[in-house]
Amino acid sequence: MSIYSIEEYRTLCMMIAKGVTSLEVNGERVTYRSLSEMLRIKALMETDLGLAGAAGRTRQQYPVYRKE
Repeated sequence: MSIYSIEEYRTLCMMIAKGVTSLEVNGERVTYRSLSEMLRIKALMETDLGLAGAAGRTRQQYPVYRKE
């Protein structure tokens, strides 16, 4: 079982996208020290939720030519 929820992950991603480092949820205030700390925690969440490697990975395709 994961210690993070997908909703927490989405909230953190939204905070990173908006440039927000502080948030209040259910009366609890969470403040991050820096963007680098937020990105580190995001990577931990991705690993914990089984999302690691999926984000940002692109598939490359190469053309194949045949002379017939």
